[in-house]
Amino acid sequence: MRFKFDYSKFFQRLMEDICHVFQHDKLKVIIHSTGNAMKSRIKLFALFIIFLLLLSGCFYSSSVPPLAVKQFPEKLIYIKNINVFTGDPTLEILENVNILIANSRIMKIGMFSPPETDCRIIDGKGKTVIPGLIDHHVHTSAPGSPPWFPVLPNRNLIDRNLSAFLYAGVTTVFDMGGPVDKLQVLKDRIDEEEAINPRVFYAGKVLTKEGGHPDRMIRELVPWPVDSMLINQVAFTIGDHEDIVAAIAENKAHGSSLTKIMVDQIPLGIPSLYEGLITDIVKESDQAGLIVGSHIGSESDLLTGLISGVRFFCHAPYRSSVSDSTIAAMQEKQAVIIPTLVVFEYSANFFKNTLQFTDLDRQILDPEILKAYTDVPKDELKSDDPQLESWIHDLVIYRDIKYENVRKMKAAGIPIIAGSDSPNVATVAGSSLHTEMRLLVEKCGFMPVEAVAAATSVSGDMLERTTGEKGLGRLTEGGPADLVILNNDFRDDISQTENIFMVISNGKIVDRRTQK
Repeated sequence: MRFKFDYSKFFQRLMEDICHVFQHDKLKVIIHSTGNAMKSRIKLFALFIIFLLLLSGCFYSSSVPPLAVKQFPEKLIYIKNINVFTGDPTLEILENVNILIANSRIMKIGMFSPPETDCRIIDGKGKTVIPGLIDHHVHTSAPGSPPWFPVLPNRNLIDRNLSAFLYAGVTTVFDMGGPVDKLQVLKDRIDEEEAINPRVFYAGKVLTKEGGHPDRMIRELVPWPVDSMLINQVAFTIGDHEDIVAAIAENKAHGSSLTKIMVDQIPLGIPSLYEGLITDIVKESDQAGLIVGSHIGSESDLLTGLISGVRFFCHAPYRSSVSDSTIAAMQEKQAVIIPTLVVFEYSANFFKNTLQFTDLDRQILDPEILKAYTDVPKDELKSDDPQLESWIHDLVIYRDIKYENVRKMKAAGIPIIAGSDSPNVATVAGSSLHTEMRLLVEKCGFMPVEAVAAATSVSGDMLERTTGEKGLGRLTEGGPADLVILNNDFRDDISQTENIFMVISNGKIVDRRTQK
């Protein structure tokens, strides 16, 4: 359904967003050099343009309900006769044991009778429980729609995304780039409501060069003036030390747990952060108690980060190979990486018009967005931009090399964390993490227990470093009660992680709702 919403509230929020536009450096000069009357005219003109775009049907407003809702427990939860994967791939699975959950914590794991007090008993015979999954690279407010089907990032869409993660057994997410003030408000709201949300941590606004990523792609895909508004909300443009200090301070003040920087070039040939600026960012972030995570695309980007002091990387190189010497440098500097294989695999399929969604993808996707992917308008997958065409070419040509890069990193003992970069073009909130685990197994030589560990304990260890939150990604006595009960054993078939019997998030059973 398109544009059935409260217009008064819409205009109120829209005016707030338009005001963000005037924080853009170029617009600041214009605004501060004019009087109040001119400011009002500029704001009204921008409002008028956006309103015309909306009325012309350029944007879809999602109205689909949440896919999952937590049920507040009135009793203790006692799971009996279940097989337990604790999250540690070096340990044997515990067979036919019991789990007691109370007050959002795992109280006991082992062989024991149910408590004498009244409790909810769940029969786990023949089933396997794993820790709640962690998607270490998401964008909670992204629509995940094709470029020709823009979607308003309203509250309904965000709640749908959050519930989709829960539906797929993802009980913790890390938002790797978004409007930091709104992320803080969102986290406060969902923590208070404790209804449709996984645990949420976030980086806030990313640091990039003017005209770099994601600035260029947003301007390519989003109409003016919405593009300027969006860029200002998700990215800081960095030119000197003062910009760095201000950006990190703003993110930190709004609860960010990481400084995210952009070194990749999407499309090829655009500006990106260089060593001097990155070194300064690492230093200032360290003083603020923040680790730096670098978005990269090539071996050159990876080396730039390593030389500049970065030790945490988002995306394995997906458009170049990685040499043995670079792998050795990663070992020496104890680098950690989130490959996000699925976003580049799905993107390559998208641009080649060979995209195939999984059954879980289809269960989660808004039907209108799914239809937009299915009904591709003529010539929409073609680009007149030679830089973008070159990037797409590399994305497709190097699609197998990215797997080889991850295989080499795994063999070298470099910690590899699962993340999906979803929702994004072609990737889906929640379900894409399962595809990521499958690609780790099928393409990168992981055992299924290693792939699940990448989405649980290995990811949780990194979260403890960045956020201080302990115990996520593991099933231990006294730890968080985030669990996913699978109908079957996943050790010989990684796709069984999608065969979910029940999700328990923060000690609450999740009501997983079938999409109508």
